[in-house]
Amino acid sequence: MIVSCSDKLDFNQINNYIHKPVLTSALTYFKVVPFQFFDSNGVQQFEIRDVTRFEGFENTYIRENVVKINFNAEIKNEFNRDVTIQAEFLSENDGLLYSFTPIQVQENDLNFTYLEEIDVTTNQSVLNTAKVRIIASIENTGTPMNPNDTSEFEFKSSITFFIESEL
Repeated sequence: MIVSCSDKLDFNQINNYIHKPVLTSALTYFKVVPFQFFDSNGVQQFEIRDVTRFEGFENTYIRENVVKINFNAEIKNEFNRDVTIQAEFLSENDGLLYSFTPIQVQENDLNFTYLEEIDVTTNQSVLNTAKVRIIASIENTGTPMNPNDTSEFEFKSSITFFIESEL
């Protein structure tokens, strides 16, 4: 014979429970060297653009329950000039939905980190994001870069979703 004791259980307390998972995913990564800033005629350009498909909001659970988004970036700038990064969320038709604060990375900064938080309740348009555009602009010092230089500029970014949902 087995005997046990228990208090009266309140199964209704689950009705007030808010599930708050936090999900992080890689977003964009690229590495460039000076020769990539030169066109086919050998003329230095001061900007490189990268557009990446973004499918995070195609997930209904995320789309309906995300309350905050963090955009995180880690940057290594071995160049001997400053670099400005502009990150943008775009719609399917390339319409601008959200533009992050420009990221200013000083020359030879090898451990730059950046974080920007988006409150989804006040920025509902971000839920229509289908693409992410990153624009890297190098400082025009008046002296051209050496296309044979092996220094690198590396950009890594991720996105963190903060979700709140009832069971």
